[in-house]
Amino acid sequence: MTDTFLTMAYAIAAGSIGFALVMALTKSGQRGDRSLFFCLALIALLAHVLGQLVIVSGAYRLAPHLVGADLAIKMVLGPAVFFFARALVSTTSRRFGGFDWLVLLGPVLVLVAMLPFASLSADQKLALADPATRNPDHYRIALYTCTASLVIFLTFTGCYLILALRLQMRHRRRMMDAFANIERKSLDWLRTILFVFAGAWTFFAIKQILWMTGTSIPVLNIALAFTETLAIAAFAYLGVHQPALPSDRAAKAEAPIRRPILTEQRMTRTAAKLLGALEADKLYADSDLSLQKLSDVTGVTKNHISETLSQHVGVNFFDFVNSHRADEAKRLLSETDLNTLEVALEVGFNSRSTFNAAFKKHVGTPPSQYRAKARSGRSRDVENAVT
Repeated sequence: MTDTFLTMAYAIAAGSIGFALVMALTKSGQRGDRSLFFCLALIALLAHVLGQLVIVSGAYRLAPHLVGADLAIKMVLGPAVFFFARALVSTTSRRFGGFDWLVLLGPVLVLVAMLPFASLSADQKLALADPATRNPDHYRIALYTCTASLVIFLTFTGCYLILALRLQMRHRRRMMDAFANIERKSLDWLRTILFVFAGAWTFFAIKQILWMTGTSIPVLNIALAFTETLAIAAFAYLGVHQPALPSDRAAKAEAPIRRPILTEQRMTRTAAKLLGALEADKLYADSDLSLQKLSDVTGVTKNHISETLSQHVGVNFFDFVNSHRADEAKRLLSETDLNTLEVALEVGFNSRSTFNAAFKKHVGTPPSQYRAKARSGRSRDVENAVT
C-alpha cells in the first residue's frame, strides 16, 4: 500500500513537470535565459522524480546495474534551482560559465564515492534489497556509498539553496527601493518554495539515515513524497505563470546609485516636496506608483529621492508610500463603511493580504481591529456628549 501511494505521488509530480515544460517551451514574453534555466530546473526535477519512481515502483529490478545512479542526479537539484533564481532576478542576460562549472563537483564526488558500489554485479545489488540474501561486505559498501552521498548532497544542495535565498532577498530589497507594490515582483513564492525544498530534502536525508539503521517509517516516506510533489507542482505552476519582471533597461533605471551628495538642508527640502506630492496629489493611491513616476511628477531625480528617503527619512520607497496609504486607510476605516478590500483598493493596494500586512506593520493592529476600536471610541464620545 505504501509503495502505491509513493508511486502515485511521484507520478503526479512527473506529470506536473511535463505539463510545465510544455507550457514553458510554448510561452512567449520571457527573457531567453530565464526560460532556458527554468526548463533546465524542470528537467533536473523530472530526472529526480523519475529516479524515485523507478525505486518505489520496483522497476529497478529490470535494470539493477543502474541502481544508485539517482544519487548523482540529486546533486544537480540545488544548483538547478539556484541558476533559475539567478536568471530570474538578474537585470541582464546570464550565461553559464566561469565558476558555474563548480556545479559538476557534486556529481563527480558522488560518482567517485560510488565506484566501490558500481563494481558490484547486478545480482549482488539486487540481493541487498533482502536482509536474508544480502552479503555483509556488499552491504557495508552500500552503506558507505549512501553515507558519503548523503553528506555531499546536504552540503552541496544546502549551499546552493542558501545562495538562491540570498538572491531573492536582495532582489526583494531592490524592488522595495523602486516600487510601491511589489507582490508580483518580489518573488516571495520562490522563497517559500526554497524553504519547502530544503525541508523536503532534509526529510529525505533523515529517511536515508533511518534506512541505514534498518528502520523504515511508511508514514514518513509518504509525507516526504507528497510534500515534495506539492513543492514541485507549485514551483512548476508559479514558474510558468511568473509575470515578466522589469526589463533590463527599466530595472537599471529603477535601481538608483546611492551616494552621499545632498546636504541635510537639501534633503529636508526634497522630503517636503515628496510629502507634498503624495498628500496633495494623492499619488499613493496609484497602485503602479514607482520611483520613476514620483521623479517625473516632482522633478527630483531618482538618486536624490532615494538618498533623501534612506538618509533623511530613514525608510525605503516601498515603506514611504505605504505609510501614507496606511494613514489614509485609517481615515477611511474610521469615517466610512467601505469594507476592507474596498479600502485597500482605494488607497492603492492590489489585494487584501498585502494591505493587511502593510497596515499592521505601520499601525500596529490589523484593519478590522483598528476599525472596531475607532468605532468603539467614537460611540463612547457620543455617549459622553449626550450625558
